[in-house]
Amino acid sequence: MTLEAAAQGPDTNAQDSRTEKTPLRDRPSRVRAKAFVVTAALAALILSGCAPAAEQEQRPGNSTASAASTSTSASTSTSTSASAKQTFAPFDREEYAQIGAAAGATTGVDPTAVSVTDQSTGENMPAGLMGLSIETDSMTDPALDPDNSELAAVLKKMNKPVLRFGGQSVDRRFFWTSTNEPAPDWKLVPAYKGDVRPIMRVQPEDLQRIKRLLDAVDGTVLLSADMGHFDPARAGDLAAHAKDILGDRLLGVSLGNEPNGYNRSYDPYLTLRGDGWDFAAYAKEATAVADAIKKAAPGVKIAGPETYSDSWWKQFTALKLDNVGALAYHNYPLPECPDPSNPLAPSIARVMSRSLADSSAKYQAAASKVAKDANIAAWLTETGISSCGGSNETTGRHVSALWTVNFAMSAAQTGVSQVDLHSSLEACKGGPPLSPICDSGPYRKPSGNFTMRPAYYGTMLVNSVGAGAFQKVNTVGNENLYTYAIKHDDGSLSVLIVNQNDPQTTAQAPITLTLPKAAGTGTMSQMTGPSFDAENQTRIDGMETAGVPKATQDRVPGFTAGTQEVKLNLTSGTATVLTFTF
Repeated sequence: MTLEAAAQGPDTNAQDSRTEKTPLRDRPSRVRAKAFVVTAALAALILSGCAPAAEQEQRPGNSTASAASTSTSASTSTSTSASAKQTFAPFDREEYAQIGAAAGATTGVDPTAVSVTDQSTGENMPAGLMGLSIETDSMTDPALDPDNSELAAVLKKMNKPVLRFGGQSVDRRFFWTSTNEPAPDWKLVPAYKGDVRPIMRVQPEDLQRIKRLLDAVDGTVLLSADMGHFDPARAGDLAAHAKDILGDRLLGVSLGNEPNGYNRSYDPYLTLRGDGWDFAAYAKEATAVADAIKKAAPGVKIAGPETYSDSWWKQFTALKLDNVGALAYHNYPLPECPDPSNPLAPSIARVMSRSLADSSAKYQAAASKVAKDANIAAWLTETGISSCGGSNETTGRHVSALWTVNFAMSAAQTGVSQVDLHSSLEACKGGPPLSPICDSGPYRKPSGNFTMRPAYYGTMLVNSVGAGAFQKVNTVGNENLYTYAIKHDDGSLSVLIVNQNDPQTTAQAPITLTLPKAAGTGTMSQMTGPSFDAENQTRIDGMETAGVPKATQDRVPGFTAGTQEVKLNLTSGTATVLTFTF
């Protein structure tokens, strides 16, 4: 079930996660490649305009075991197919210096063979796959204005981010008005002891602020209509103004938040309907709201049902609403909070387990299938490791970055085209620990300076991959290695490898990567962290940014032009993007 990020209250167990204002670490040390001598024969080929030969056939990966390296650079070797006829220009860019394994990381890893085919899986990796889910009452936050805070600078690093405004506040404390109406006198039930948050009145000027933010970061937005207080005309008015103000930045309007739980009587804060509430009752209201949006804002898509379980998915798509654009749903894989021994309670071991990865992939695939059958998109509009309030051993730790990368890529590979981590604009100390970003100021006294927590680095790495078509990959070896391959429109290929072995105990993983054909260039970017439980030490290419841009990334260690097979040892606890051109 969803946790309203803003409704968790002060987290007395949370540690201050503000980043020290120390200089950023220099880029990894580099090793200059030897200069290539251009032979007379090569010059003759170039002068004659010799055309490339036909693509060589794929060869099986070499799975011969090799000792895991603990040096500060990857131990690699490459081989070139003897049958290759294509001539490549030298690629002598500086070599990527990978962070080596920890001193105590001596447990060996079985060799893994990764073979990328030239066959598409039929699924696409979208640009800007990952976004942030933010409570709707944050729509009035001055920090959304690019002139008022560093938020725009942080979001821009994500590369075409999606902002989804929703959460539990949309059905309880969100009031839209375009005519300067006063806030209504709704009865507010506190979410926690001392909760005195008011009803937030959102107006067109708030949408204009959001538009400025989206323009600054080249982002898009998904809004939500209040379904807790049934008012179709008001929802239509929101959609009409959003269409006019946001234009192409508007993805659509969701119908409320987790309506399948409106009758949860065990918590008065969650209760919005009586015991008789069911899908039939919801369908009647949802249809009326969808019709109002269609009439007031033609062309604006709706999304739903925004539920925390799969029980309403097929029923929602069966409504066949004319303006539906996406099946929107929520998923927190480890939602059980009170008892740490519960198999669904968040822990580092569970988050990094193959069983959780497999079950999550199965859940996303089920959602994707329902959406495909209805010829609409599948959007995971609210997610995170857990919906639990307060801190646990995964919040703010490097393990959350690794989980984010693998979870999102796995979802995309099944056909999900949007993955939004639930987030907050509140303080790092006292605000929701699960949020990927947080304000570095005191609690309830925002500074406008935002800290990127480990999970946010995961979103940046994922979105850095770029759009393309997923390719079929054959992986044989260590079960804690996850591989994805994306072919881009320009013909280049990105291979993402998530190494979920423990960086404190496990040696580097020996990998043999076989490409579909010989490559002319090969570059590398890597997300690292010293341990699963490291706080605020996650980096990409050693920096507190989204990493080095593809155009200037360092060369894959040992790679030479014309290589089809690459052997390298990848440090545990990393996520690596290898990009090749042909």
